[in-house]
Amino acid sequence: MYKTKQEILVKSKKAIGKSFGEIDLYNRLSNYKNKGNLGQIIEESFFEYAVNSRSEPDFIEAGVELKVTPFKLNKNRTYSSKERLVLNMINYMTEGVKSFYTSSFWNKNSIILLMFYLYDFETFYKDMKIEYTYLFEFSDEDLIIIKKDWEIIHDKILKGLAHEISEGDTMYLAACRKGNKNSKLRQQPFSAVLAPSRAYSLKGSFMTSLLNEKVIGIKSKEKIIKDVSVLKEKSFEEYIYCVLSRYKGQKVEHLNNQFRINGKAKNSNAVLVARLLGLEGSISKSSEFLKANIKVKTVRVNKTGNIKEHMSFPNFQYKKIVEENWETSSLREMFETTKWLFVIFKEGNDGYFFNSVLFWNMPISDLDNEYKEVWDKTVKCIKKGNIYNFTNTRNQRVTYFPNANENRVGHVRPKGKNSKDTYELPVEDNKLKVMEYTKQCFWLNNKYILGIVSKRNLDKVSRGGDKL
Repeated sequence: MYKTKQEILVKSKKAIGKSFGEIDLYNRLSNYKNKGNLGQIIEESFFEYAVNSRSEPDFIEAGVELKVTPFKLNKNRTYSSKERLVLNMINYMTEGVKSFYTSSFWNKNSIILLMFYLYDFETFYKDMKIEYTYLFEFSDEDLIIIKKDWEIIHDKILKGLAHEISEGDTMYLAACRKGNKNSKLRQQPFSAVLAPSRAYSLKGSFMTSLLNEKVIGIKSKEKIIKDVSVLKEKSFEEYIYCVLSRYKGQKVEHLNNQFRINGKAKNSNAVLVARLLGLEGSISKSSEFLKANIKVKTVRVNKTGNIKEHMSFPNFQYKKIVEENWETSSLREMFETTKWLFVIFKEGNDGYFFNSVLFWNMPISDLDNEYKEVWDKTVKCIKKGNIYNFTNTRNQRVTYFPNANENRVGHVRPKGKNSKDTYELPVEDNKLKVMEYTKQCFWLNNKYILGIVSKRNLDKVSRGGDKL
């Protein structure tokens, strides 16, 4: 019926301002909680074609795939994508022999008609409205990174490591899990190990940038890569390593003076890296870091080659964490979908020196085994009201939460302003008889971090123990 992408775009704009209830001709929203019907409503009631699960794009002649996706209004009045954009399922057995341009991803998703609806928790799906439509094609710059992402996923399939794929492996294009832990596992071609079902997806962070910059028309963020041709020779990560390697061994104090940075400011290290990369603003707010959901963390290596500090993450709320399950928990979601940039400084005789940076994401094997054990024990303690253990000689409360000595990867300990900075408990603590407790968060152990950064070619020291 629709032979060109322009015809499809013109038709889609007629849906703007209409609710799903107004469009729905087949009463698919009789179950008002069923979000999965929204795309089907647009397919059969608006574009008038039969719902299908073809490997080709929805509009075959025009080569256009249709996706209906939610966005939300944040408390600070900005807009963001509500979720990743899930594309097509990955068949490990067939995808392994493909090239990028013959892959199922490219065959189905090279051109996507995006229909955005505003999501509101207090509104029924039938009353939510289509606000924007946009015919999306990958820019030259994004496509270079997308191709590299696909190759990373493809390489794991070829190595028989489909069961170790993580969303944090890649920048914009990810392989997200489909279903829960009880979902059917899938065969992979080069290993007898069964792998969780996964689908190609565009990260939620990528979709947020696309929504704001391309659809709504908000000014684009500052870019690290000023010339796209650079990415034809190096990957994004290789480019970052190459630029920053020029400053290896330079004293942080001197670099701060050179770039007029207040070294006492809380974010001074992140600001320094931004300036070294030629950015005027924050590295975390650069276009590439926002789209790829890359977060910055500082690592300080002392003279003896050790890392003194553990690495902290956002506080968790007791009442919320006990309502979660591991597969969909906020902790697991954060670690699987986030890529981290570790900025590494090494202590010398007269201060700290810039050493290197390292892109890292937590391996699925560490996340779903040892770190899961930390999460499980924490939730169990909270549910049983079994948090407080005793007070030590320094007048510090010791809890039953997992500590750094009992797990290789991580632990739980306080991260509040003071003892009065608390969250409410779901049940009364057995010993303290209180309904609130000091804020806590999950941490990565310093020795675990040391093992990660030691894989980089950092300066070695001659003394024994866990060192760089």
